Amino acid sequence: MPIVILVAFFGLFLPKTAKAQQEEVMLTFSNPAVGSVYVGCLYDYKSNAVYLPVNELFSLLEINYLPDGKNFTVSGNFISPDNPYVINFLTMQVQLGKTTRQLKPDDFKIGETEYYLSPRIFEEVFGLKFSVNIDQLFLSLETTHRLPVQERKAREMARSRIEEFGIKPLDYPLGYSRKRSVVNGSMLDYSILGDYSKEDKSLSYTFTGGMELLGGDIQGTFNGYNSNNGIHTLNTSGLRWHYGFRDNKFISGITMGQTITTGLQPLSITGLSLTNDPIEPRQMFETYLIDGTTEPNSEVEIYVNDRLAGFKRADELGYYRFNIPITYGTTRTSLHIYTPSGQLIVTDRQLQVPFTFLPKGVVTYNVQAGKVEGFMADSIQEKWVAHANVAMGVTNWLTASAGTQFRDNPSLSNMKKIYYGSLSARIAKQYLLNVDAAPQNYYRLTGSVMYASNLSLNMIYTRFDGTSEFNFRGATDDINANVYIPFRLLGMETGIRFSGDHLILPNSSQTTILSDFSARLGKVNMRFNYRDNFETSQGTTTFGNALLTTALTYTIARTPGVPVYIRGMYLRAQNMYDIRHNQFQQSEMELSHSAFKTGRFNLILGYSHLTKKVNAQLGFTLDLNKVRSTTTLNSSEGGTWVRQSLNGSIGWDMLNNKTVFSNRQQVGRSAASVLLFVDNNNSGQYDEGDQLLPYQGVKLDRSSIMEVGRDSILRLSQLQSYYKYNLSVNRNAIPDPTLVPLKDKFSFIADPNQYKRIEIPFYRGGTIEGAVLIARNGTTTGQGGLRLNLKAVGKEFETVLRTMSDGGFYTMDLAPGKYTIDVDTVQLGFLNVKQVQKLSFEVKAKAEGDYLEGLNIILIPADSVITTGRRSFIESKPVEKNDAKNDGNLDVVKPTKQKEATEQTEEQNSNLKYRLRKRN
Repeated sequence: MPIVILVAFFGLFLPKTAKAQQEEVMLTFSNPAVGSVYVGCLYDYKSNAVYLPVNELFSLLEINYLPDGKNFTVSGNFISPDNPYVINFLTMQVQLGKTTRQLKPDDFKIGETEYYLSPRIFEEVFGLKFSVNIDQLFLSLETTHRLPVQERKAREMARSRIEEFGIKPLDYPLGYSRKRSVVNGSMLDYSILGDYSKEDKSLSYTFTGGMELLGGDIQGTFNGYNSNNGIHTLNTSGLRWHYGFRDNKFISGITMGQTITTGLQPLSITGLSLTNDPIEPRQMFETYLIDGTTEPNSEVEIYVNDRLAGFKRADELGYYRFNIPITYGTTRTSLHIYTPSGQLIVTDRQLQVPFTFLPKGVVTYNVQAGKVEGFMADSIQEKWVAHANVAMGVTNWLTASAGTQFRDNPSLSNMKKIYYGSLSARIAKQYLLNVDAAPQNYYRLTGSVMYASNLSLNMIYTRFDGTSEFNFRGATDDINANVYIPFRLLGMETGIRFSGDHLILPNSSQTTILSDFSARLGKVNMRFNYRDNFETSQGTTTFGNALLTTALTYTIARTPGVPVYIRGMYLRAQNMYDIRHNQFQQSEMELSHSAFKTGRFNLILGYSHLTKKVNAQLGFTLDLNKVRSTTTLNSSEGGTWVRQSLNGSIGWDMLNNKTVFSNRQQVGRSAASVLLFVDNNNSGQYDEGDQLLPYQGVKLDRSSIMEVGRDSILRLSQLQSYYKYNLSVNRNAIPDPTLVPLKDKFSFIADPNQYKRIEIPFYRGGTIEGAVLIARNGTTTGQGGLRLNLKAVGKEFETVLRTMSDGGFYTMDLAPGKYTIDVDTVQLGFLNVKQVQKLSFEVKAKAEGDYLEGLNIILIPADSVITTGRRSFIESKPVEKNDAKNDGNLDVVKPTKQKEATEQTEEQNSNLKYRLRKRN
């Protein structure tokens, strides 16, 4: 009983004289992980002491805590599950791990909705050094602990980069689909190359054009060459029309014109091609299930090849489930489980899949037919060719394929018709086996494996079936092997690779061996390559050159102590030595350095030990945004010549009537023009008079180049045609924080050879105003000091609001959409009340901003019964306020209550600072 009386005296039932000495003040708490938020603290005038809220700070720092209002305790795990703590305000003790500390009456306060501790206790017990500047109403934190909120922020940042891994976890709602046109877009890539020497002067050029035609994309290349010796040529290549289909398992593309077959021996033809291979290449071959159980509400992450690929929260039973897309090749998966108590559980796995694999049940095909073109048709007098192949994922570990090719060539009887097939298998999830068969040509067996230690083995055995275009030399067998052995050297991870090829002919054999080793010593990269070959015929072995190539590279650091003119300079030295003949063959040194921010000089000096000649090459590359220029000067004893090249691309943004220059190729790709604008007339689309926002205010889930033009339009280039992109609005890039987009996440499909127009309207943020009222004995009173959780419906947005002394609350800059507000459940427990119902409202898109008032939340005693037949308590519906027009200047008109609350807070802070100055 004395303990209860003591607690009552220090906390809940403070006398009026004691209460008058204390005041709740709002301190600005600034922390990199938490951000800048307000924290409600207690200030004691008599002792000039500040007391910090336990539950609120632990909640912000995401330290595990469980308040118990009946027993006056706060307990949980501090940072890790093996470090439990209990703060007992009845016994006035704090226990952390096995250490117990006794509290003094001046170390804590018990408020109406919160427990408070002095900053000294936070520091001495938990290692959280809070610094309070009462004059500036500022609170800061210093600690050596890695706080849970920091861990979560780091994980969220990694999750935001999931798209960089190339596997999209979720497609945003489609905002702009594929829009086909009869004629649209226009792009032109160009390359102009001029050579000048005393004996010869020449000019060559290449122009590649592309546009949309008849709903598909058409492109082609013109090549020209002119020289002073009378040679003039002009020809075309790659002239073809393509029509793409997305999300169609039967056909994905039709191509007419100049194309290449996909058989055993690719041929250039002019004809027709059909396929159902997806437009966006498959990024996985199957879905691999990983599931299990852990502590309920644990955060579970899955990493693929050391990069985050998925995230889920375990359900109330602790169950989690991932369908992981496994990419081709070797895939390492690592499961990270973060339990609510702070424990980290890690489980690693490794999977191996063939590159030729298809998902189970998936069937793909390719069909091409046409006339052979180029030198091939002239040399073998061939006219027509037809090819077709089909592949199918038989099981999760087996894929089969077959194909055939017919050629109109009587001179090659065994090549007129070719049939081939293959089987690809995955054994024990990491051993790959592939069998290829092409009767009358060859049979091939391929096997490979890579272990968790990075040790890898690969072997290919080919048995030739007679002389053919695949075996001009008449070999019988070919064996190729490759092995990589990793190891540690001087504390660094490195390795050595060995490879060899053994070709067996009827009366001889040829063998080539190769080894490669690279290492890093300080800032110097070293590479050693050894190459040798020999031939055996009739018992006699003839050896070739045994070449040892050594290369050293070094990049000078860009530190302040290094002279400016050599910072970032790249140096490379290389020697080629013939071990068998004991002589050097070639020595070379390269120096490269950036200049003028967009340029780079390159100097190469070489010396041939065999011919005793020196050659030099000096180059300068200027990489501007609109064009790339390269100048090269070569000099040797044979003479001097100069080469100048210009490369770039021109695109036409038709809808915005803008010509866009670029130093990168654009034909065959796509682009987008993104209009970020303030929708002054609430039309939902860009009209004359709307204000364009010239900022890089969007993010894509794939790589692209972003640039804001002089017309204030953001253009995205280097997009892949027909691909679907996820776009999100980056509000941090918009200087005006009151502007919010109507849609902040959506997807679009890139149209080929053109700029796709995308409009994103912005509006002034909405403002809400209301109060939290407690209904007791037929009367309602406002409740101050409460934390309100504001959440968006269907969006990832959540924030905390605070009620003022009269129970009122407000906030600004809300994006259009639906929201809910809940009172903090911990504080409801302190007050022994409950919320009648969740408050819901909608902010509408308006250029001047939407304003809702009368959003009242009713609280009743926890033991009361809520009747649904009739309303026992007053409920206020949201009221829309139609503010007067402001002649288009879009300045936000502050609500009356907001202004009053601001003035009340400023007056309170001014009075506090005045009393502090008077006391000092």
